[in-house]
Amino acid sequence: MKTRKLRRSSITVSLVLHGLAILLVLVGPMLFQSCNARRSPEKLMFVEFTVSVPPPSAPDIETPEPEPPAPEPPPPPEPDDDIKIPDPKPEPPKPKPPEPPKPKPKPKIEKGPLINRRGPPPKDKPLSPEEIAKLLKQGARISDTTQIPSPSQIQMGAYFNHVKDRMYAAWQQPQDLAGLPGLSAVVAITVEPNGRISDRRLTRSSGNTLMDNSVMKAVNIVTHLNPLPPGHTSARLIEITFELSR
Repeated sequence: MKTRKLRRSSITVSLVLHGLAILLVLVGPMLFQSCNARRSPEKLMFVEFTVSVPPPSAPDIETPEPEPPAPEPPPPPEPDDDIKIPDPKPEPPKPKPPEPPKPKPKPKIEKGPLINRRGPPPKDKPLSPEEIAKLLKQGARISDTTQIPSPSQIQMGAYFNHVKDRMYAAWQQPQDLAGLPGLSAVVAITVEPNGRISDRRLTRSSGNTLMDNSVMKAVNIVTHLNPLPPGHTSARLIEITFELSR
């Protein structure tokens, strides 16, 4: 719009100037003739008036308005001082490991005599008068001392027989070993003063698993015996020999 207005203004000015120039050309001689008497003839010079029209300016290019910057994200809210963060709970103290139990003192074990399945040795057969006389002729002498067992020994001997009877009553001899008489195994038991059997183990194997298992089965069946004889305040170790009789 501005360019068009400027062009129109330039054309108008140019027409006015050209019109004035033509008017001077037409009217000028008449004015100069009236003055010829007074003035010497003058040279007429034509002046051409030109109006330079400025070159059209480049059309205005509407530059797009810059986009507004993206709004900055709001800052994170400051922590409220009034909100209290709970303190972490302290870990409960670890329980102390239990103290290992103190080992119990082992009872004092008194080793007793070996109990043989065959029982006590047979008593000597009394000699006849003829045999005595024969021995005297051969230099034999009659001893005037006889060894008498003490009451304690008599009581323990009776107790050993009690142990043997209880064990053999619980033992079932394997039928598969009937053809092996004399096969034997030795078991040791620990008897407390009150008669309780606190330990049992095979001390001499028979070499036959069936025999050993039958013996240990019998020993495990018997858990309690009569109390030890008076005066025995500590445990006794008693060995029992199991021997096949058939």
